[in-house]
Amino acid sequence: MELRQLTYFVTVAELRHFGRAAEALSIVQPAVSQQIARLERELGLVLFDRSRRQIALTAEGEAFLPHARRVLRARDRAVGAAADIAAGASGLLRVGSSEGLGQRLEQILAAFRRRRPAVLLELIPGLTPAKLAAVAAGDLDAAFVRAARLTAGVVVHPLWDEPLLLAVPAERASATGDAIDLAALADLPLAQTPRSANPGVFDLVAAGCHAAGFTPLSGPTLGSVQDLLAGHVAAGRCWTVLYASTAAMAPHDVTLRPAQPALRVPTGLAVPDPPRRALVDELLVAARTS
Repeated sequence: MELRQLTYFVTVAELRHFGRAAEALSIVQPAVSQQIARLERELGLVLFDRSRRQIALTAEGEAFLPHARRVLRARDRAVGAAADIAAGASGLLRVGSSEGLGQRLEQILAAFRRRRPAVLLELIPGLTPAKLAAVAAGDLDAAFVRAARLTAGVVVHPLWDEPLLLAVPAERASATGDAIDLAALADLPLAQTPRSANPGVFDLVAAGCHAAGFTPLSGPTLGSVQDLLAGHVAAGRCWTVLYASTAAMAPHDVTLRPAQPALRVPTGLAVPDPPRRALVDELLVAARTS
């Protein structure tokens, strides 16, 4: 069964005449008759009573007509949806996300939804290298990334720089609230995620320590941030760095302070290069204006 056969059938059923149906469809009458006969053979039904001067639907034709109309309406909806997707008005957008983006991400997504309310956003968490690879491969439409490295097939649009805060044992921080000199932490191990999780951030912290005159001692591998802070850092066994947006999770025995010199992580939106979907441009506009 073909959609054109259903179109011919519905048109003849509504006009009750093969000739007028052919005119309405801008085809010759024999083509209409042949396709409807073929449809009847495929269905095993007699759809029209041709014994009268004016053709009429049989009982089987009357029963089949609403089903044919539903199929054609579904086709029209599918065509319209495809046009909307092509124009960037609807569809699914798969976006790589990161922990700790907090209120900024909420504002960006809210702004995007106001612009494109019919678009479904699917947020997919992941490590920065994996997200960049997924954008390049087309598995993600875009991704929010921090300190991203150059990746073939991907361009990263800068959005903002986020401060890194030093999470240190409370006794290591002054009561004045001043920034902490990184050099003062040279004797305390640094807990952080493996370099493979985000080479850019790892190297940024290492460069800051080197600029302060030391190579950080290796501390525990950063797993659960809350467990690390409440356990190792609060007990005075190490220090770590946190994004400013995650500062609220620090326990009482841990102090969060800016670093001196300051550590700031660039955050951007990674998109395919060359572009693939207009919706990604809409997301970038929302990110830049939120």
